[in-house]
Amino acid sequence: MPALAALAAPPSTQTFNLTLTKALEGNLPPYLPLNVQFSYDWNFATNTGHATVLSIGSNNTVNQSMFPMGISKRLAFMAQNRFDVTIDGPDGNKEEIFAYRVLLNMDKETTETKTAAIMLGEEGDVIVATENWGATELL
Repeated sequence: MPALAALAAPPSTQTFNLTLTKALEGNLPPYLPLNVQFSYDWNFATNTGHATVLSIGSNNTVNQSMFPMGISKRLAFMAQNRFDVTIDGPDGNKEEIFAYRVLLNMDKETTETKTAAIMLGEEGDVIVATENWGATELL
């Protein structure tokens, strides 16, 4: 019987884009789809690390730190502080959005199945997410 192939370790550092396309709460914002760039740096041996929101929409100077949430079998991060972001709206005009919680989740074993959600608006009353954001995921 052949030996089972060892699973490749997931990358400890990665930069990637996710597209938020659906509204979970509130009205669908006119600037969707919203592309968000993330990066993470994770030490799997010590189970420590961090992630960063690098950009939201056309604004590539966001650089908001995210802290690990400690969810079993997941790499899950949250940027907790509210921050303002100016993006290009669908009509070409600048639009200022207020981002509250930014959440990023992925499978810890593979770093695949990435999902993200953001609470937006002056009161955080609009929640937008990736299409694969599950109903049971934390907000």
